Amino acid sequence: MNPRLRIVGVSDVSIGLGSTIIVAFMNSVVSHYGADAILIEPDQPEVPPTRSRSFGFALKRISTLFHPHNHRAGHIEYINRAAEEVENLQPDILVIFCSYAIPVAFKVHRRPPMVIYYAIELTSSYGKLHVEMGQYLNSVVDLIIYPEENRAILEDTINGSHVPSVVLYNCANKKESISSILPIEDRNGRILYSGTLDLRQTCFDYFLDKKMRPIPVDLFGRPSGIEKTATEKSLNDLRGEVRYMGYVENTVLEELRNRYCYSIVIWRPLDDNHFYAAPNKFFEAISSGVPPITAPHPQCKMLVERYRCGIIMRDWTFEAFYESIQRALSIYHSSRYSEMVDNCRKAIIEELNWETQFDKVKPYLPERS
Repeated sequence: MNPRLRIVGVSDVSIGLGSTIIVAFMNSVVSHYGADAILIEPDQPEVPPTRSRSFGFALKRISTLFHPHNHRAGHIEYINRAAEEVENLQPDILVIFCSYAIPVAFKVHRRPPMVIYYAIELTSSYGKLHVEMGQYLNSVVDLIIYPEENRAILEDTINGSHVPSVVLYNCANKKESISSILPIEDRNGRILYSGTLDLRQTCFDYFLDKKMRPIPVDLFGRPSGIEKTATEKSLNDLRGEVRYMGYVENTVLEELRNRYCYSIVIWRPLDDNHFYAAPNKFFEAISSGVPPITAPHPQCKMLVERYRCGIIMRDWTFEAFYESIQRALSIYHSSRYSEMVDNCRKAIIEELNWETQFDKVKPYLPERS
């Protein structure tokens, strides 16, 4: 172990907002080397600074004059200040999370010995400039990590990149998560939806349909997107058994999730980023032994078919959504439902755990000294 080894990560979001993979990856790299580490994060006002958590790394929160995601000026300021921090820290290993933060790799004057780019989202979702930068990754990056197979193919084709790459599924849970799976008789008989609430992107309008009123669904998350105001107003239109439970942190949701019988996973396939979804909540559901009811996003469909651990909608229409939920409720407490829960355990043990995923990265890491 080299006590002088230093690891720096640059996050695209504040820790606590969809950041389970960021924390898992940083902790694993730190543990692998027994090194000192710091993660730089933007100050998103809607996400309070993380407290009372034992990470294997320190946090450096950067405040900007404008919101780092809602204003271009805030994004630019965050990139410039994060690059300055990296220059001052001079890390041996630099980890860039998401295309949002990749400009940092181009701005630092002293290239760290090892640069890892964790491509959490498709580059194209951040616009033309980021796509152009992607064509020059060979000069600034040593390893690229993708969360989904088709995204890896798309990105490598667009970039013409010869940088080594690996695919890591977004399952931040450890194998021991099987111990949190509750017996069926201890569950609440309700369906969970957690994540972004968006009339346009995440089919939030489906929950407003009159047919859904008898369906026992709990919704967790924040209204967002270009129709955020309309989504906020529509929360008042929820009726019957469909309940809005507000926003809770990942740690709280983790304690609640295993009490549910199913978890809904859906985005409208508006673009490649949404079609080739690699959703945290899909893997989180399986890690809690809660079978997912998922739209046919390629990765979700592939894994549900591989392990027979959930229900796949035939398409993205409301009719398919509603039919899948009806089917799910009709087999609750049946032998088929018990089999899906058992297959969640099997999937966790065999493949869908963080230890197995991070093992894919180890051959590319510099040797410990």
